[in-house]
Amino acid sequence: MKKITIILTLLCLITLTSAGTLFVGLEGSAPPIFSTDMTGFPNVTWTSGYSFDVSGAAATPDGTIYIIEGAFTTHLYEATITSVPQQICTISEDMSSLAYGRDTLWGYSNYASTKGIYSIDTTTGTATLELDVYTGYGFRFFALDYNPVDDLFYGYTEYGANGLYSINIDTGEMIQLTGTIPASNGQGRGMAVGNNTVYLTATRGDDGIPYFAYDIAQGVGGNWVEFPNPYPAYHSTGGAAFIPDPITTIELSGHVVGSDQPEIGLENCDVTLTGDETYQMLTDANGDFLFPEVEQNDDYILEITFEGYDIHTETVAVGTENIDMGTIIINETALPAGNVVAVVNVENTEVSLTWDPPTVRELEFYDVFRFLEANNQNPNEWDLLFSIMDETVYTDTAWAQLDPELYQYAVVAQYTNGIIAEAALSNVVEKLPVGTGMELPETFINLNNYPNPFNPSTTISFSVPQNSDFVNLEIYNIKGQKVKTFDILESASPSPFFADGVGYSIVWNGTDFKDQPVSSGIYLYKLIVNGKTEATNKCLLLK
Repeated sequence: MKKITIILTLLCLITLTSAGTLFVGLEGSAPPIFSTDMTGFPNVTWTSGYSFDVSGAAATPDGTIYIIEGAFTTHLYEATITSVPQQICTISEDMSSLAYGRDTLWGYSNYASTKGIYSIDTTTGTATLELDVYTGYGFRFFALDYNPVDDLFYGYTEYGANGLYSINIDTGEMIQLTGTIPASNGQGRGMAVGNNTVYLTATRGDDGIPYFAYDIAQGVGGNWVEFPNPYPAYHSTGGAAFIPDPITTIELSGHVVGSDQPEIGLENCDVTLTGDETYQMLTDANGDFLFPEVEQNDDYILEITFEGYDIHTETVAVGTENIDMGTIIINETALPAGNVVAVVNVENTEVSLTWDPPTVRELEFYDVFRFLEANNQNPNEWDLLFSIMDETVYTDTAWAQLDPELYQYAVVAQYTNGIIAEAALSNVVEKLPVGTGMELPETFINLNNYPNPFNPSTTISFSVPQNSDFVNLEIYNIKGQKVKTFDILESASPSPFFADGVGYSIVWNGTDFKDQPVSSGIYLYKLIVNGKTEATNKCLLLK
Protein backbone atom coordinates (compact mmCIF):
# COMPACT_ATOMS: atom_id res chain seq x y z
CA MET A 1 0.00 0.00 0.00
CA LYS A 2 2.85 2.36 0.78
CA LYS A 3 4.34 1.85 -2.69
CA ILE A 4 1.05 2.74 -4.39
CA THR A 5 0.83 5.97 -2.39
CA ILE A 6 4.30 7.05 -3.52
CA ILE A 7 3.51 6.37 -7.17
CA LEU A 8 0.26 8.33 -7.03
CA THR A 9 2.08 11.28 -5.52
CA LEU A 10 4.61 11.20 -8.36
CA LEU A 11 1.86 11.07 -10.95
CA CYS A 12 0.30 14.21 -9.49
CA LEU A 13 3.61 16.04 -9.54
CA ILE A 14 4.32 15.22 -13.17
CA THR A 15 0.78 16.00 -14.27
CA LEU A 16 0.87 19.39 -12.60
CA THR A 17 4.24 20.43 -13.97
CA SER A 18 4.27 18.96 -17.50
CA ALA A 19 4.17 21.86 -19.95
CA GLY A 20 5.82 21.00 -23.24
CA THR A 21 6.14 18.47 -26.04
CA LEU A 22 8.02 15.17 -25.91
CA PHE A 23 9.66 14.15 -29.21
CA VAL A 24 10.85 10.54 -29.81
CA GLY A 25 12.39 8.65 -32.68
CA LEU A 26 14.11 5.34 -33.45
CA GLU A 27 17.04 4.43 -35.62
CA GLY A 28 16.63 1.97 -38.44
CA SER A 29 15.01 2.09 -41.87
CA ALA A 30 13.43 5.53 -41.36
CA PRO A 31 10.62 4.79 -38.87
CA PRO A 32 8.20 7.66 -38.16
CA ILE A 33 8.85 10.09 -35.33
CA PHE A 34 6.21 10.65 -32.64
CA SER A 35 5.36 13.53 -30.32
CA THR A 36 2.95 14.20 -27.42
CA ASP A 37 1.93 17.32 -25.52
CA MET A 38 1.90 15.27 -22.28
CA THR A 39 -1.81 15.94 -21.68
CA GLY A 40 -3.26 13.43 -19.22
CA PHE A 41 0.11 11.97 -18.32
CA PRO A 42 0.75 9.05 -17.95
CA ASN A 43 -2.04 8.28 -20.43
CA VAL A 44 -0.51 10.37 -23.18
CA THR A 45 -1.63 10.42 -26.81
CA TRP A 46 1.06 10.16 -29.47
CA THR A 47 0.98 11.87 -32.86
CA SER A 48 3.11 10.52 -35.71
CA GLY A 49 5.18 12.76 -37.95
CA TYR A 50 7.76 12.58 -40.69
CA SER A 51 9.91 9.46 -41.06
CA PHE A 52 13.57 9.71 -40.15
CA ASP A 53 16.41 7.67 -38.74
CA VAL A 54 16.93 9.04 -35.19
CA SER A 55 19.72 7.65 -33.03
CA GLY A 56 19.91 10.68 -30.72
CA ALA A 57 18.08 13.97 -30.24
CA ALA A 58 18.09 17.18 -28.17
CA ALA A 59 15.99 20.36 -28.30
CA THR A 60 16.63 24.04 -27.65
CA PRO A 61 14.11 26.15 -25.69
CA ASP A 62 12.90 27.79 -28.92
CA GLY A 63 11.86 24.45 -30.44
CA THR A 64 14.87 23.64 -32.62
CA ILE A 65 15.59 19.91 -32.58
CA TYR A 66 19.07 18.51 -33.20
CA ILE A 67 19.06 14.93 -34.53
CA ILE A 68 21.95 12.54 -35.15
CA GLU A 69 21.87 9.51 -37.39
CA GLY A 70 24.40 6.90 -38.34
CA ALA A 71 26.73 4.61 -36.53
CA PHE A 72 30.44 5.46 -36.23
CA THR A 73 29.96 8.41 -38.60
CA THR A 74 27.53 10.83 -36.94
CA HIS A 75 25.63 13.22 -39.18
CA LEU A 76 23.99 16.17 -37.41
CA TYR A 77 20.61 17.49 -38.55
CA GLU A 78 18.43 20.43 -37.58
CA ALA A 79 14.63 20.14 -37.53
CA THR A 80 11.43 21.00 -35.67
CA ILE A 81 8.41 18.91 -34.70
CA THR A 82 6.90 19.43 -38.15
CA SER A 83 9.80 20.29 -40.48
CA VAL A 84 11.88 17.54 -42.12
CA PRO A 85 15.47 17.49 -40.80
CA GLN A 86 18.24 19.16 -42.79
CA GLN A 87 21.87 18.09 -42.39
CA ILE A 88 24.13 20.87 -41.08
CA CYS A 89 27.43 19.06 -40.45
CA THR A 90 29.18 15.80 -39.59
CA ILE A 91 30.38 15.52 -36.00
CA SER A 92 34.08 14.74 -35.65
CA GLU A 93 33.44 12.01 -33.07
CA ASP A 94 30.70 9.38 -33.12
CA MET A 95 27.87 10.24 -30.72
CA SER A 96 25.43 7.91 -28.95
CA SER A 97 23.21 10.59 -27.40
CA LEU A 98 22.67 14.36 -27.40
CA ALA A 99 21.83 17.00 -24.78
CA TYR A 100 21.29 20.76 -24.99
CA GLY A 101 22.06 23.26 -22.19
CA ARG A 102 23.96 26.46 -21.43
CA ASP A 103 23.43 27.42 -25.09
CA THR A 104 25.59 24.45 -26.09
CA LEU A 105 24.95 21.14 -27.85
CA TRP A 106 26.51 18.21 -26.00
CA GLY A 107 26.95 14.57 -26.86
CA TYR A 108 28.16 11.34 -25.28
CA SER A 109 30.55 9.24 -27.33
CA ASN A 110 30.88 5.54 -26.58
CA TYR A 111 33.38 4.95 -29.38
CA ALA A 112 35.82 7.88 -29.35
CA SER A 113 39.36 7.25 -28.18
CA THR A 114 38.30 8.95 -24.99
CA LYS A 115 34.75 8.05 -24.03
CA GLY A 116 32.91 10.92 -22.37
CA ILE A 117 30.76 14.02 -22.73
CA TYR A 118 31.73 16.38 -25.57
CA SER A 119 30.68 19.90 -26.52
CA ILE A 120 29.75 20.16 -30.20
CA ASP A 121 30.23 23.09 -32.55
CA THR A 122 27.07 22.90 -34.67
CA THR A 123 28.69 24.93 -37.45
CA THR A 124 31.83 22.85 -37.98
CA GLY A 125 30.93 19.60 -36.23
CA THR A 126 34.03 19.79 -34.05
CA ALA A 127 33.54 17.80 -30.82
CA THR A 128 35.66 18.73 -27.79
CA LEU A 129 35.96 16.47 -24.75
CA GLU A 130 34.62 18.20 -21.61
CA LEU A 131 33.96 15.42 -19.05
CA ASP A 132 35.80 12.09 -19.04
CA VAL A 133 33.15 10.27 -16.99
CA TYR A 134 34.00 6.88 -18.53
CA THR A 135 37.51 6.68 -17.10
CA GLY A 136 36.41 7.72 -13.65
CA TYR A 137 33.28 5.59 -13.41
CA GLY A 138 33.37 3.06 -16.26
CA PHE A 139 29.90 4.08 -17.43
CA ARG A 140 28.59 4.54 -20.97
CA PHE A 141 25.60 6.81 -21.42
CA PHE A 142 23.43 5.89 -24.40
CA ALA A 143 20.83 8.23 -22.87
CA LEU A 144 21.74 11.79 -21.83
CA ASP A 145 20.08 15.20 -21.43
CA TYR A 146 20.42 18.48 -19.50
CA ASN A 147 18.07 19.88 -16.81
CA PRO A 148 17.89 23.71 -16.74
CA VAL A 149 16.22 23.64 -13.33
CA ASP A 150 19.32 22.46 -11.45
CA ASP A 151 21.99 22.91 -14.17
CA LEU A 152 22.91 19.19 -14.19
CA PHE A 153 23.21 16.48 -16.82
CA TYR A 154 21.12 13.33 -16.35
CA GLY A 155 22.26 10.06 -17.86
CA TYR A 156 21.10 6.45 -17.97
CA THR A 157 23.74 3.76 -18.14
CA GLU A 158 23.52 0.07 -18.96
CA TYR A 159 27.06 -0.63 -17.78
CA GLY A 160 28.63 -0.52 -14.35
CA ALA A 161 26.00 0.16 -11.69
CA ASN A 162 22.98 0.39 -13.99
CA GLY A 163 20.44 3.15 -13.55
CA LEU A 164 19.80 6.90 -13.55
CA TYR A 165 22.53 9.38 -12.57
CA SER A 166 22.89 13.12 -12.16
CA ILE A 167 26.16 14.48 -13.54
CA ASN A 168 27.71 17.78 -12.46
CA ILE A 169 28.32 19.70 -15.68
CA ASP A 170 31.46 21.38 -14.29
CA THR A 171 33.14 18.64 -12.26
CA GLY A 172 31.74 15.40 -13.63
CA GLU A 173 30.65 14.27 -10.14
CA MET A 174 27.97 11.59 -10.46
CA ILE A 175 25.17 10.64 -8.05
CA GLN A 176 23.00 7.58 -8.62
CA LEU A 177 19.33 8.43 -8.14
CA THR A 178 17.74 5.07 -8.86
CA GLY A 179 18.34 1.73 -10.53
CA THR A 180 17.17 0.40 -13.87
CA ILE A 181 13.62 0.70 -15.12
CA PRO A 182 11.23 -2.03 -13.87
CA ALA A 183 11.02 -3.87 -17.20
CA SER A 184 12.22 -7.15 -18.65
CA ASN A 185 14.72 -5.20 -20.71
CA GLY A 186 16.31 -2.36 -18.79
CA GLN A 187 18.30 -0.90 -21.69
CA GLY A 188 17.09 2.71 -21.96
CA ARG A 189 18.55 4.31 -25.09
CA GLY A 190 16.73 7.66 -25.41
CA MET A 191 16.29 10.38 -22.80
CA ALA A 192 14.65 13.79 -22.54
CA VAL A 193 14.48 16.05 -19.50
CA GLY A 194 11.67 18.59 -19.11
CA ASN A 195 9.73 20.15 -16.24
CA ASN A 196 12.26 18.67 -13.81
CA THR A 197 11.34 15.16 -14.99
CA VAL A 198 13.44 12.52 -16.78
CA TYR A 199 11.63 10.74 -19.63
CA LEU A 200 13.43 7.49 -20.57
CA THR A 201 12.06 6.50 -23.95
CA ALA A 202 13.69 4.16 -26.47
CA THR A 203 14.63 0.65 -25.36
CA ARG A 204 16.52 -2.06 -27.16
CA GLY A 205 15.81 -5.73 -27.44
CA ASP A 206 12.12 -6.27 -26.69
CA ASP A 207 9.00 -5.06 -28.46
CA GLY A 208 6.40 -3.02 -26.58
CA ILE A 209 8.32 -2.25 -23.37
CA PRO A 210 6.74 0.88 -21.80
CA TYR A 211 8.53 4.19 -21.52
CA PHE A 212 9.33 5.45 -18.02
CA ALA A 213 9.51 8.81 -16.19
CA TYR A 214 11.36 9.86 -13.05
CA ASP A 215 10.43 12.98 -11.08
CA ILE A 216 13.77 14.58 -10.14
CA ALA A 217 12.18 16.22 -7.10
CA GLN A 218 12.15 12.75 -5.46
CA GLY A 219 15.92 12.91 -5.09
CA VAL A 220 17.66 9.61 -4.43
CA GLY A 221 15.62 6.41 -4.15
CA GLY A 222 12.48 7.45 -6.02
CA ASN A 223 10.25 5.44 -8.32
CA TRP A 224 9.87 5.13 -12.08
CA VAL A 225 6.41 5.75 -13.55
CA GLU A 226 5.58 4.03 -16.84
CA PHE A 227 3.76 5.57 -19.79
CA PRO A 228 2.86 4.26 -23.29
CA ASN A 229 5.44 3.41 -25.95
CA PRO A 230 4.29 4.47 -29.46
CA TYR A 231 6.54 1.80 -31.04
CA PRO A 232 5.00 -1.57 -30.05
CA ALA A 233 6.54 -3.33 -33.06
CA TYR A 234 10.04 -1.86 -32.95
CA HIS A 235 13.03 -2.72 -30.82
CA SER A 236 15.96 -0.45 -31.45
CA THR A 237 18.02 2.42 -30.08
CA GLY A 238 16.72 5.95 -30.55
CA GLY A 239 16.63 9.47 -29.21
CA ALA A 240 14.26 11.84 -27.43
CA ALA A 241 13.95 15.58 -26.86
CA PHE A 242 11.72 17.75 -24.69
CA ILE A 243 10.53 21.06 -26.11
CA PRO A 244 9.09 23.38 -23.43
CA ASP A 245 5.99 25.32 -24.29
CA PRO A 246 6.93 28.77 -25.57
CA ILE A 247 6.92 31.41 -22.86
CA THR A 248 4.13 33.76 -23.76
CA THR A 249 4.46 37.39 -22.69
CA ILE A 250 2.38 40.53 -22.34
CA GLU A 251 3.18 44.24 -22.41
CA LEU A 252 3.03 46.18 -19.15
CA SER A 253 3.11 49.97 -19.30
CA GLY A 254 2.39 53.01 -17.17
CA HIS A 255 2.85 56.75 -16.67
CA VAL A 256 4.54 58.19 -13.55
CA VAL A 257 3.85 61.65 -12.11
CA GLY A 258 4.63 63.33 -8.80
CA SER A 259 1.98 64.36 -6.31
CA ASP A 260 3.24 67.96 -6.40
CA GLN A 261 2.86 68.33 -10.20
CA PRO A 262 0.52 65.58 -11.41
CA GLU A 263 0.21 67.18 -14.84
CA ILE A 264 3.93 66.59 -15.59
CA GLY A 265 5.50 63.14 -16.10
CA LEU A 266 8.61 62.32 -14.07
CA GLU A 267 11.64 61.42 -16.17
CA ASN A 268 14.29 58.90 -15.04
CA CYS A 269 12.22 57.17 -12.36
CA ASP A 270 13.68 53.74 -11.61
CA VAL A 271 10.92 51.20 -12.34
CA THR A 272 11.45 47.55 -11.31
CA LEU A 273 9.09 44.61 -11.86
CA THR A 274 10.05 41.54 -9.81
CA GLY A 275 8.59 38.01 -10.01
CA ASP A 276 10.07 34.79 -11.40
CA GLU A 277 11.91 37.18 -13.70
CA THR A 278 13.08 40.74 -12.96
CA TYR A 279 12.60 43.65 -15.36
CA GLN A 280 14.00 47.15 -14.87
CA MET A 281 14.01 50.43 -16.78
CA LEU A 282 13.89 54.24 -16.39
CA THR A 283 10.89 56.34 -17.34
CA ASP A 284 11.31 58.41 -20.49
CA ALA A 285 11.04 62.20 -20.87
CA ASN A 286 7.25 61.95 -20.60
CA GLY A 287 7.34 59.80 -17.46
CA ASP A 288 6.29 56.67 -19.38
CA PHE A 289 7.60 53.12 -19.00
CA LEU A 290 7.01 49.97 -21.05
CA PHE A 291 8.05 46.38 -20.40
CA PRO A 292 7.36 44.73 -23.79
CA GLU A 293 7.88 41.07 -22.80
CA VAL A 294 6.64 40.19 -19.31
CA GLU A 295 6.03 36.50 -18.66
CA GLN A 296 2.38 35.67 -18.21
CA ASN A 297 0.56 34.14 -15.24
CA ASP A 298 2.70 35.40 -12.40
CA ASP A 299 2.41 37.91 -9.56
CA TYR A 300 4.93 40.73 -9.72
CA ILE A 301 6.00 43.50 -7.35
CA LEU A 302 6.13 46.89 -9.08
CA GLU A 303 8.50 49.35 -7.38
CA ILE A 304 9.12 52.94 -8.47
CA THR A 305 11.82 55.12 -6.90
CA PHE A 306 12.80 58.73 -7.54
CA GLU A 307 14.78 61.16 -5.39
CA GLY A 308 12.55 63.41 -3.33
CA TYR A 309 9.57 61.04 -3.48
CA ASP A 310 8.40 58.10 -1.40
CA ILE A 311 9.00 54.61 -2.83
CA HIS A 312 5.88 53.37 -4.62
CA THR A 313 5.18 49.63 -4.27
CA GLU A 314 2.23 47.54 -5.44
CA THR A 315 1.45 43.97 -6.50
CA VAL A 316 0.54 43.34 -10.14
CA ALA A 317 -1.19 40.08 -11.15
CA VAL A 318 -0.11 39.35 -14.74
CA GLY A 319 -2.45 37.15 -16.75
CA THR A 320 -2.72 36.77 -20.52
CA GLU A 321 -3.75 40.32 -21.49
CA ASN A 322 -1.59 43.44 -21.88
CA ILE A 323 -1.69 45.72 -18.83
CA ASP A 324 -1.78 49.53 -18.84
CA MET A 325 -1.20 50.73 -15.28
CA GLY A 326 -2.42 54.19 -16.24
CA THR A 327 -1.13 57.19 -14.32
CA ILE A 328 0.75 56.27 -11.16
CA ILE A 329 1.13 59.11 -8.65
CA ILE A 330 4.17 58.86 -6.39
CA ASN A 331 3.98 61.01 -3.29
CA GLU A 332 6.57 63.67 -2.66
CA THR A 333 8.60 62.86 0.42
CA ALA A 334 7.24 64.84 3.35
CA LEU A 335 10.46 66.16 4.85
CA PRO A 336 10.07 67.88 8.24
CA ALA A 337 11.36 71.28 9.19
CA GLY A 338 14.68 71.31 11.00
CA ASN A 339 16.37 72.95 13.99
CA VAL A 340 13.26 74.36 15.66
CA VAL A 341 14.50 76.77 18.37
CA ALA A 342 12.35 78.56 20.95
CA VAL A 343 13.89 81.52 22.86
CA VAL A 344 12.14 83.47 25.63
CA ASN A 345 12.87 87.21 25.59
CA VAL A 346 14.50 88.92 28.57
CA GLU A 347 11.21 90.46 29.70
CA ASN A 348 9.54 87.00 29.81
CA THR A 349 6.70 88.32 27.65
CA GLU A 350 7.10 86.44 24.36
CA VAL A 351 8.88 83.56 22.64
CA SER A 352 10.73 83.81 19.35
CA LEU A 353 10.53 80.64 17.25
CA THR A 354 12.86 79.89 14.31
CA TRP A 355 13.40 76.82 12.10
CA ASP A 356 15.13 75.64 8.96
CA PRO A 357 13.13 74.74 5.84
CA PRO A 358 13.43 71.22 4.31
CA THR A 359 16.50 71.03 2.12
CA VAL A 360 15.27 68.89 -0.82
CA ARG A 361 12.05 70.42 -2.04
CA GLU A 362 9.70 73.35 -1.69
CA LEU A 363 6.50 72.95 0.30
CA GLU A 364 3.15 74.70 0.64
CA PHE A 365 3.17 76.12 4.18
CA TYR A 366 3.78 75.47 7.89
CA ASP A 367 1.48 75.02 10.89
CA VAL A 368 2.80 76.17 14.28
CA PHE A 369 1.64 74.57 17.54
CA ARG A 370 2.30 75.12 21.28
CA PHE A 371 1.67 72.62 24.06
CA LEU A 372 2.73 71.55 27.50
CA GLU A 373 5.90 69.48 27.43
CA ALA A 374 3.96 66.62 29.01
CA ASN A 375 1.76 66.46 25.89
CA ASN A 376 4.50 66.37 23.26
CA GLN A 377 3.39 62.88 22.18
CA ASN A 378 -0.31 63.77 22.13
CA PRO A 379 -1.08 66.07 19.16
CA ASN A 380 -4.74 66.19 20.18
CA GLU A 381 -3.69 68.44 23.08
CA TRP A 382 -1.70 70.87 20.94
CA ASP A 383 -2.88 74.46 20.41
CA LEU A 384 -2.67 75.71 16.81
CA LEU A 385 -1.04 79.15 16.92
CA PHE A 386 -0.78 79.88 13.22
CA SER A 387 -1.63 78.10 9.96
CA ILE A 388 -0.66 78.54 6.32
CA MET A 389 2.61 80.25 7.22
CA ASP A 390 5.35 80.48 4.60
CA GLU A 391 7.96 82.17 6.81
CA THR A 392 10.47 80.32 9.00
CA VAL A 393 10.05 82.56 12.05
CA TYR A 394 7.17 83.09 14.46
CA THR A 395 6.71 85.17 17.64
CA ASP A 396 4.40 83.88 20.35
CA THR A 397 3.03 87.14 21.82
CA ALA A 398 0.55 85.30 24.06
CA TRP A 399 3.40 83.88 26.15
CA ALA A 400 2.92 86.45 28.95
CA GLN A 401 -0.62 85.20 29.65
CA LEU A 402 0.35 81.53 30.05
CA ASP A 403 0.45 79.73 33.39
CA PRO A 404 3.90 78.93 34.75
CA GLU A 405 4.77 75.57 33.15
CA LEU A 406 7.23 73.85 30.81
CA TYR A 407 6.17 74.36 27.20
CA GLN A 408 7.24 73.17 23.79
CA TYR A 409 6.49 74.09 20.17
CA ALA A 410 5.98 72.06 16.99
CA VAL A 411 6.34 73.08 13.35
CA VAL A 412 4.48 70.88 10.84
CA ALA A 413 5.41 71.16 7.14
CA GLN A 414 2.45 70.81 4.77
CA TYR A 415 2.93 69.65 1.16
CA THR A 416 0.63 69.49 -1.85
CA ASN A 417 -2.30 67.08 -2.00
CA GLY A 418 -2.67 67.08 1.77
CA ILE A 419 0.69 65.39 2.44
CA ILE A 420 1.89 66.25 5.93
CA ALA A 421 5.40 65.86 7.31
CA GLU A 422 6.25 64.59 10.75
CA ALA A 423 6.12 67.31 13.38
CA ALA A 424 9.45 68.95 14.23
CA LEU A 425 9.66 69.74 17.96
CA SER A 426 11.45 72.65 19.61
CA ASN A 427 13.49 72.73 22.78
CA VAL A 428 11.60 72.97 26.07
CA VAL A 429 11.06 76.51 27.45
CA GLU A 430 9.89 77.50 30.93
CA LYS A 431 7.21 80.08 31.65
CA LEU A 432 8.25 81.86 34.87
CA PRO A 433 5.74 83.35 37.34
CA VAL A 434 4.92 87.03 36.95
CA GLY A 435 7.47 89.09 38.81
CA THR A 436 10.38 86.64 38.35
CA GLY A 437 11.23 87.39 34.77
CA MET A 438 13.77 89.72 33.27
CA GLU A 439 11.21 92.53 33.14
CA LEU A 440 12.37 93.74 36.61
CA PRO A 441 14.94 96.43 35.82
CA GLU A 442 16.25 96.55 39.37
CA THR A 443 17.52 92.96 38.99
CA PHE A 444 18.46 92.22 35.38
CA ILE A 445 18.09 94.33 32.25
CA ASN A 446 19.06 94.24 28.60
CA LEU A 447 20.61 90.79 28.10
CA ASN A 448 21.34 91.35 24.45
CA ASN A 449 24.07 91.64 21.89
CA TYR A 450 25.07 94.14 19.25
CA PRO A 451 25.46 93.91 16.35
CA ASN A 452 23.02 91.07 15.60
CA PRO A 453 23.49 89.45 13.11
CA PHE A 454 27.27 89.83 13.44
CA ASN A 455 30.57 89.05 11.76
CA PRO A 456 33.18 88.56 13.07
CA SER A 457 32.33 89.65 16.66
CA THR A 458 29.48 90.91 18.83
CA THR A 459 29.23 92.59 22.25
CA ILE A 460 26.93 90.89 24.76
CA SER A 461 25.65 93.23 27.54
CA PHE A 462 23.69 92.57 30.75
CA SER A 463 23.45 93.59 34.41
CA VAL A 464 23.34 91.63 37.67
CA PRO A 465 22.71 92.45 41.34
CA GLN A 466 25.62 94.04 43.18
CA ASN A 467 25.92 91.11 45.58
CA SER A 468 26.41 88.51 42.82
CA ASP A 469 29.33 86.20 43.70
CA PHE A 470 29.35 83.96 40.61
CA VAL A 471 28.45 85.11 37.09
CA ASN A 472 29.00 83.05 33.92
CA LEU A 473 27.96 83.55 30.32
CA GLU A 474 27.66 80.30 28.32
CA ILE A 475 27.25 80.06 24.55
CA TYR A 476 25.59 77.07 22.83
CA ASN A 477 25.15 76.07 19.20
CA ILE A 478 21.76 75.15 17.77
CA LYS A 479 22.33 71.47 18.68
CA GLY A 480 22.62 72.37 22.35
CA GLN A 481 26.40 71.85 22.45
CA LYS A 482 28.35 74.31 24.61
CA VAL A 483 30.99 76.11 22.53
CA LYS A 484 32.24 78.86 24.90
CA THR A 485 32.13 79.96 28.57
CA PHE A 486 33.05 83.37 30.03
CA ASP A 487 33.74 83.91 33.77
CA ILE A 488 32.35 87.45 33.92
CA LEU A 489 33.68 88.52 37.31
CA GLU A 490 37.23 87.61 36.23
CA SER A 491 37.21 88.61 32.57
CA ALA A 492 35.03 91.73 32.38
CA SER A 493 35.13 95.16 34.04
CA PRO A 494 31.86 96.36 35.58
CA SER A 495 30.13 99.59 34.66
CA PRO A 496 27.11 100.64 36.74
CA PHE A 497 23.88 100.66 34.75
CA PHE A 498 21.60 101.63 37.64
CA ALA A 499 21.63 102.15 41.34
CA ASP A 500 21.09 98.56 42.53
CA GLY A 501 22.88 96.65 39.76
CA VAL A 502 26.23 96.25 38.03
CA GLY A 503 26.49 96.23 34.26
CA TYR A 504 28.89 94.12 32.24
CA SER A 505 29.75 93.61 28.58
CA ILE A 506 31.79 90.87 26.95
CA VAL A 507 33.00 90.56 23.35
CA TRP A 508 32.54 87.20 21.66
CA ASN A 509 34.63 86.87 18.51
CA GLY A 510 32.82 83.81 17.15
CA THR A 511 35.32 81.19 18.40
CA ASP A 512 35.00 78.04 20.50
CA PHE A 513 36.89 76.76 23.56
CA LYS A 514 39.97 76.15 21.38
CA ASP A 515 39.73 79.63 19.83
CA GLN A 516 38.73 78.04 16.50
CA PRO A 517 36.12 79.90 14.41
CA VAL A 518 32.62 78.43 14.64
CA SER A 519 30.33 78.05 11.62
CA SER A 520 27.55 80.39 10.59
CA GLY A 521 24.22 79.91 12.33
CA ILE A 522 22.07 80.66 15.35
CA TYR A 523 23.74 80.59 18.79
CA LEU A 524 22.11 80.79 22.21
CA TYR A 525 23.75 82.60 25.12
CA LYS A 526 22.77 81.93 28.72
CA LEU A 527 23.38 84.10 31.79
CA ILE A 528 24.07 82.11 34.98
CA VAL A 529 24.14 84.01 38.30
CA ASN A 530 25.08 82.25 41.55
CA GLY A 531 24.58 78.87 39.86
CA LYS A 532 21.10 79.62 38.46
CA THR A 533 20.13 80.33 34.85
CA GLU A 534 18.51 83.77 34.92
CA ALA A 535 18.08 84.63 31.23
CA THR A 536 18.79 83.47 27.70
CA ASN A 537 18.88 85.11 24.30
CA LYS A 538 20.09 84.31 20.81
CA CYS A 539 22.36 85.76 18.17
CA LEU A 540 23.08 85.03 14.53
CA LEU A 541 26.55 84.66 13.04
CA LEU A 542 26.63 85.31 9.29
CA LYS A 543 29.85 84.83 7.35
